[in-house]
Amino acid sequence: MRRSRILRTLTVACTVAGATFLAAPAANAAASACSHNWSGPQVCIAISGPDGSSYPGTITATWTNPPKSRHKATAYISTYAASVKVTAKRSGDAIKGSYNSYGTNFSNGALCARFKGSSVKACVDLHNR
Repeated sequence: MRRSRILRTLTVACTVAGATFLAAPAANAAASACSHNWSGPQVCIAISGPDGSSYPGTITATWTNPPKSRHKATAYISTYAASVKVTAKRSGDAIKGSYNSYGTNFSNGALCARFKGSSVKACVDLHNR
């Protein structure tokens, strides 16, 4: 009798916790994109800022297929109105660099990431995400 009561209480608690977790709204509208240049560098960009805002949050530029001998690279994150330079470092098989864009007003439009020495870039649209 006591065991079934404990089991029932645990079942109800887990159900309530699960429903609360699933019903919670997303904190922000993250966006990401990657280049599709299969013969050259694969570049990706990811942002974490709120939907419809010119504030993209944390911006991460990733070079997914660098040479094994490469341990760091310079990434450029830019729109037509602003640009920042980020030092990216190896993380596993990729080279990644992040920039917290707080205080940088990127205008609506394409936000792109590319790495020094390459014209390959990945872009996300700050307005429609």
